[in-house]
Amino acid sequence: MRYGFTLVELLVVITIILLLAMLSLPAFNYAREIARRTTCKKNVQGIAMACTAYMNDPAMHRRSNYHNAMPTVNPAPTASNWHQGSSGNPSALWLLVEYKFVGRDSFLCPSAELFRDFRKPQAGDSAFEKGTLSYSYLSQVKFTDGNTNTTNIAVTSSLSIGLKDAQLAIIADANPRCQLGSSGFASDSGNPNSLNHDRAGQNVAFLDGHADWFTTSTIPGTMPLECSPLTEDDIYRSCSANADSDGKRGALNDAFLIP
Repeated sequence: MRYGFTLVELLVVITIILLLAMLSLPAFNYAREIARRTTCKKNVQGIAMACTAYMNDPAMHRRSNYHNAMPTVNPAPTASNWHQGSSGNPSALWLLVEYKFVGRDSFLCPSAELFRDFRKPQAGDSAFEKGTLSYSYLSQVKFTDGNTNTTNIAVTSSLSIGLKDAQLAIIADANPRCQLGSSGFASDSGNPNSLNHDRAGQNVAFLDGHADWFTTSTIPGTMPLECSPLTEDDIYRSCSANADSDGKRGALNDAFLIP
């Protein structure tokens, strides 16, 4: 006697397999995104550590009057060119590439590459172009607060206003409200998180080199003390009214991250 499966039985087995695959797919995709987030976190942490290495290298300050300065070009980005890759805020980050403090790969978030059509800078590039920088950097547009300048940030001691270095965010997944090459600020559609990870959150690295994943752009435990009213610091907005479009921080301890 010959035994075998009937057509109905085969269809039932195939249906069960398809259902199991459909049920497991979201978990599989989530696991892959977690892996991409981990790589992204290593990227921003590496960039933050490269900033510290730059600040501690006296050879990097031959064109600047500010010792222990964050990477910035001379002249510093202005309220009119802060979004430009060759002369604005991104050009400060490019110094880390130019002087080999960090590799080009570090500036590409894997999730942004997959879902937002970003790519790493090419070997022949001389600046970040649109679609090659998926992170935002502490605004280097100068502002005057007494004798305080944006670039005058010490590495080893607390800031003069009492905010410890560890609390100052300096690099994170890209600001969802602005982009390289565009001076305007878009609406965040009610969710201010970075587009890199489908607004689920962002990796943020701090001046002391540590990095964490946050599900909100308002970083707990930080506060722009010189801004009013006193609120926790949103790293994607300036605490100074109408300063966003100028790319200016509202105060020395305002962690305003832009292209």
